[in-house]
Order: sequence, then C-alpha cells, then structure tokens
Amino acid sequence: MLTPWDAAQRAKVKAGRPHEIGGLEDHPLVMLVYYRCYVTQEFLGFFYKVDRSAVCRAIERTEAMVKPLYGVCRTPRLTRREAEAVIIDCTEQPIERPGEEAIQREHYSGKKKRHTLKAEDVVTGEGRIASISHSHPGSRHDLTIRREGPKLPNRARLYVDSACQGYDKEHPNIDFPYKKPKDGELTEEENQYNRGLGSFRVAVEYRIGRCKQFGIVSERYRNPLRTHHTKTAVVAGLVNIEAGFEPF
Repeated sequence: MLTPWDAAQRAKVKAGRPHEIGGLEDHPLVMLVYYRCYVTQEFLGFFYKVDRSAVCRAIERTEAMVKPLYGVCRTPRLTRREAEAVIIDCTEQPIERPGEEAIQREHYSGKKKRHTLKAEDVVTGEGRIASISHSHPGSRHDLTIRREGPKLPNRARLYVDSACQGYDKEHPNIDFPYKKPKDGELTEEENQYNRGLGSFRVAVEYRIGRCKQFGIVSERYRNPLRTHHTKTAVVAGLVNIEAGFEPF
C-alpha cells in the first residue's frame, strides 16, 4: 500500500522540478520547526540554501499529506462515552492589520481590542480535541459560531462558558455558569456550582494552552487568512497524538 508521500511522488511529473528541500525526512522537519518556532520562511531557507518560495511549497506539500491523516476535523466525531461530557470554548489569535477598512471592522475584536481570528474548540472530558471550527473574524460572537457550526449529538452533555447562554433553547442538555444579576449577588450554591464547572472545564484550557505553545497559532498570524484553519487543525492533531490519543 502506497504511503501519501509515495503516492505524491508517483503522481509527480517525471520531468518536473525536484524538491529543493529534500525528501520525506526533511519535509515534516521543516513544517514542525515552522509551526513550533514560527520563524520566517527566509530563515528556514537559509539552512537549505533555497529561497522562501521553496520553503512555502514544502510546508504546503506536507500539510496536504498530514492534515487528512492527523488533522482534527471541523465536524466532531464522538463516541457514546465521550458524548457524556463535551467542553466547548473559543480562542482568538491576533492577525496583521487588514488593508481594507471593511475587513478591518469585520476582524476587530472588541474583547481583545485588536484584529483577530476566532475558532471554536470542542474537547472531550478526557482531553481529546474532537473538533476545530473554521476560522471566523474576531467580531463574530461565540454563540453565533456555535450556532453556525456542526450540530452536536442530542445526547451530548455540553459544558460551556457564559458566552453560550441562550444555546440551551437549541440544545437543552447543557451546563453554563450563573451570571451575577444586576445590582445583586450570586448565592453560595451558585458560586459553588460556578467553581465546580470552572474546575471541570480546565481540561479545555490545558489543551488550548498546549496548542498555543506552537507559535503559529499563538503569535500574530502572518500567513494568508484562508490557511488558518489548516494550521490549527494540524496543530490540534499533533497535540492529540502527544497526549496519547489515536487519530479519530
């Protein structure tokens, strides 16, 4: 059975341009260094004595093979056991200031006070990243992203933050924290419930934090915005593998 690399090499035109970066050993290394350190492509090209375009092609070539194998999908795939506890949260990443005013307004996050891309993470209670949504402009509300995203199984028990208040009308099997009433205080029972929910949801924070150790999903994003979901999906897949989860 052909590996994705062998299949790509067989499909390559015989008289085509050779890969300047090298073979199978070099391509994943270049992608991983780029993802982890988020150095410039010119810097990586220095070590292979090629220009940035050769490095860019090598990374895109590797992503095309790696994403179907290890990347986390947009549609959550959950076992019956995992559906008993599903944690949802959104993350934001700063981007370069867009040139067009309309795009600037769309991507400006009032919460972060900067231009961002936002993605929704669905994590199981055991810590497996089950899905990564498409990347959305920073102005998009978390609840809107959830409503526009793939529907989760009705049996799934969701644990969300206060940004998803109102989603219980569409998915009643849901837990979110109590909000402090205007000119009032939460009861001791409500405070205890919020603390317990926060402690349980820390699993998603651990996984998001591990993903953000990769500079490409934490530092200011310099690549084309259309490529953001590919990077986040691959990084999430690598974090799952590191945590001991098999590709789903």
